[in-house]
Amino acid sequence: MMTHKNFMVSAIAASLALCGSAGAVVLASTSFDGKTLSPSNTANDLNWVTNGLADPGSMSALNAAGAPQAIFNGGDTPNIFAPGINTGNGNTFWTTSVSLTVAGGGSVTVTDVTFDSWSINGGQTQNVDRRSDFTLSILDPSNAVVGTVDVVDVLSGTGAGVPNVTAAFPSAVALTAPGTYTLEIKGGDFLGANETGNHTGIDNLSINGTVAAVPEPSALLLSAFSLLALLGRRR
Repeated sequence: MMTHKNFMVSAIAASLALCGSAGAVVLASTSFDGKTLSPSNTANDLNWVTNGLADPGSMSALNAAGAPQAIFNGGDTPNIFAPGINTGNGNTFWTTSVSLTVAGGGSVTVTDVTFDSWSINGGQTQNVDRRSDFTLSILDPSNAVVGTVDVVDVLSGTGAGVPNVTAAFPSAVALTAPGTYTLEIKGGDFLGANETGNHTGIDNLSINGTVAAVPEPSALLLSAFSLLALLGRRR
């Protein structure tokens, strides 16, 4: 038979668990629709939709040497993140970064990233199928890699269409340290088949994971007092 004391402890524990419950959600997403470029390698006005994270802001493209790489913004690419580097010559790629800052004192983990993979040729949709490789890494505020995943030989183009890619980290990455984490995305030709004449682009970027709200101390006290009052009425 449950005693009053045990009932109170169990009820408070259940209340705390409810306050801190987490479920799979989209943490931050952008369709790149209406993006602007300033300077030419930086995509602005991304209209992020966020949950648990602060607005990540702009995304800039760098080439394999770490220098700024211009982004296409004409033809078929106004609403796509497509750096204008020919990534089909073997070991050529672009890199971009997304800032991950936990908002509102919650507890956030990243489980996977999804996006559409585009093959582009001079700003136009590729008229043949081409393969692209992607590496996605999460760096902590000290720039140490805390999670990484490779996606190899993603086929897209006229016949293959525009596939939606899911890059799932081997284990969920908790954003626990103070400061800003970074999602680094590398796209191009550097892991699988050597494809020539291709520009790699992405669209409909979504960073997914879990969010657990951290209740305010006042909310915890109110919950505890409410349970005590309920327990008093049970006596």
